Amino acid sequence: MQLERIGLRDYRNFESASIEFAERFTILHGHNGAGKTAVLEAVYLLNTLRSFRSSDMGPLVRTGTTAAMVEATVQDAVAGLPSKLEVRLERREKSTRRTASADGKVVRSGAQFYGRVRAILFTPEDLAVLRGSPSGRRQFLDRMVFARDKGHIADIQSYEKLVRSRNQVLKRDDLGGTARNDLLDTYETGLAEVGARVWTRRAEMVESLCGPFAAAFAGIHGSIGSAPGGGQAMHASAHYISKVAAEPDAREAGLRAALLERRSEDLRRRVTTVGPHRDDLDVRLDDNAAADFASQGQARALVLAFKLAELRAARETSGQPPLLLLDDVSSELDPTRTAMLFETLAADAGQCVMTTTDAAFIRLPAGSNAATWRIDRGTATLEP
Repeated sequence: MQLERIGLRDYRNFESASIEFAERFTILHGHNGAGKTAVLEAVYLLNTLRSFRSSDMGPLVRTGTTAAMVEATVQDAVAGLPSKLEVRLERREKSTRRTASADGKVVRSGAQFYGRVRAILFTPEDLAVLRGSPSGRRQFLDRMVFARDKGHIADIQSYEKLVRSRNQVLKRDDLGGTARNDLLDTYETGLAEVGARVWTRRAEMVESLCGPFAAAFAGIHGSIGSAPGGGQAMHASAHYISKVAAEPDAREAGLRAALLERRSEDLRRRVTTVGPHRDDLDVRLDDNAAADFASQGQARALVLAFKLAELRAARETSGQPPLLLLDDVSSELDPTRTAMLFETLAADAGQCVMTTTDAAFIRLPAGSNAATWRIDRGTATLEP
């Protein structure tokens, strides 16, 4: 899908706005708090029916109003037909109601709406992934898997529910040994079945991205032996880490055995200590953990490299690159590596929307198809 236009009404700090997107690059610039990220958030909402800034939909509705609307015109690149997508938000006393429609027809199931605008997102908050908790890295990885496999969303939700249920049983002192073990057997069977699918999708995603990730990092940061500005170039790698040792075709049995083996310890600690909810993503520069070794600029290049690797993999799978959303993309990269990043984007990206505080920071190669919009206090103005 090609995103042609987005309309906002009473969304965040926008009373009303309409933005048309270029075929390749659209630059949104303005001061902090002007509303640039809100535009990316609105596009992401059309992709996932979620905000990447808040789990509560209420703040998306402009202060002083009770309803917001995001609508977009997209073009099916394969069929050559336009389509209109719309998400309405109605803020109520205790919750915010969300309604999605496609070409005027309400789409009841979120799963049927996901992916109509396929997008890959980078935000500055993603930089915390490398140095943050394993849960943040798992969520980072799951967002990439979601874009490839809609079924992953349901499996993550089912798995998390099963973990909560098993933990509740582990905490109960009123259950006899037999009753408790019967319940644990049931939950562990479900955890092993669903967990094996979650584990497999994550591991396969990381494995498929390893080569493109290393190549994308080299494209941004300099290839081996030719680091820009001098200095030793570095090799980036990523590995999925599970505490359970099992071959790919034996993951369900391996998880089931591990849960049973850890049952006594889990009862003592009253929490489930093994499974995909305890796995991690290990990112390295040469042989060093990126969390401990990478500079801020290197961390940004690593996360951007993941996004570019995801884009390349999606393009190879579907034949069409997804929309790339880059928030504050060039911050903390030196001028040489900023130029390398934009050269890489020009070569690999399809449609791309970028935000920056100053349009002068975005230096695309000559001849790039681009539109520049100034965002200022909830208004959008196309610049010549």
